[in-house]
Amino acid sequence: MDRIIKRWHEMIRINSVNGHEVNLADYIAKELRAMNLEPHYSYFPEDAEEKVRPSVWTMLDSGKPGKTLMLIGHIDTVGVANGWDSDPFTPVEADGRTHGLGAMDMKGGLAGILETLDYYAQHKDEFTGVIEACFVSDEEVLSKGTYQLVEEGITADMAIMAECRYDNVAIGFRGRYVFIADVRGKAAQTSRYPDVGENAIILAGKLAAAIEALPTATHPNLKHGTWCVRHIEGGNPGMLVVPEVCTIQIDRFVVPGEDERSCIAQIMEAVASVGLEGKVDVRLKPRNSPYMQSFALEPDHPLVTTLREKFKEVTGEEVPVAYDPSVCDSNILAVSLGIPTVTFGPSGGGMHAANEYGYDWQVKNAAEVYKRTVAELLK
Repeated sequence: MDRIIKRWHEMIRINSVNGHEVNLADYIAKELRAMNLEPHYSYFPEDAEEKVRPSVWTMLDSGKPGKTLMLIGHIDTVGVANGWDSDPFTPVEADGRTHGLGAMDMKGGLAGILETLDYYAQHKDEFTGVIEACFVSDEEVLSKGTYQLVEEGITADMAIMAECRYDNVAIGFRGRYVFIADVRGKAAQTSRYPDVGENAIILAGKLAAAIEALPTATHPNLKHGTWCVRHIEGGNPGMLVVPEVCTIQIDRFVVPGEDERSCIAQIMEAVASVGLEGKVDVRLKPRNSPYMQSFALEPDHPLVTTLREKFKEVTGEEVPVAYDPSVCDSNILAVSLGIPTVTFGPSGGGMHAANEYGYDWQVKNAAEVYKRTVAELLK
């Protein structure tokens, strides 16, 4: 079995479900030490005492001046879905596929990063500058691992996110916010309603419809943003009281040109449109990590053109650029750190579902694309 496939299978065997990343972090650190590279552990504040959710990063310095290229991927997976036909932590090969939790998302990408490091650790004469590799925790929830690296000052001149998208190179992502709107009615005994009292649930329903009808900005490639009222809560089922407060949670994907302030201003426009001025408070939902903002890299950026060129060299095929409607750690690198970032890695099927799988030929090809891209950009 090829070294890269062996590592891929070994990582699938390690349970790194979000919240339990330490065993895979230790495996990666061991592999780095075998390459004579120094692994550095990073812990976000919530894990500073238990230390069960580390990220790991390392630097491979050529000893010659040059740029820094980051290779990055996440080590956590989602939980085990119902309906697996095999043990999700045992790689099973069938019909040209390898099944296992994380086989697609994204232990194949991690194997590609390790293979690239292993090659250049033995061939330092073939590049200049620094190859920086980051293996981060918590991407599947709040990306606390990557945000912690930002806090610790990690940076680079360009980055490849080895996420599972093999049929295209993502060069732009939308951003995302979550807002809370508290709608106030007037409490009363339900037997006297509607002559007395004002039902906050009814008011919130009117506001929810008005919010989802709001326009969004547009972008030539990312298309447009979205509004989604995805949770509403109010009233007391155990008391005969007209609901006094109802809370709406609003999911908002944004494109460049939209931000927290513009979104709140739009929500307040909706408030006015349904006659609820003075009855609604709107705020960004608190969270420990910053919200991800939108970005789009120019398709003629050298990082983009080089990776596409090397993909064609390896496969004989063209790989198009793409723009993703969701968010991932690439947003953090591109926006929080200002690092030109592309997202490309081995893929498969069944992501976040039972019987997830990846392809060994994609894992091998992606690693070769990484190696050739490094050689071109760090020459």
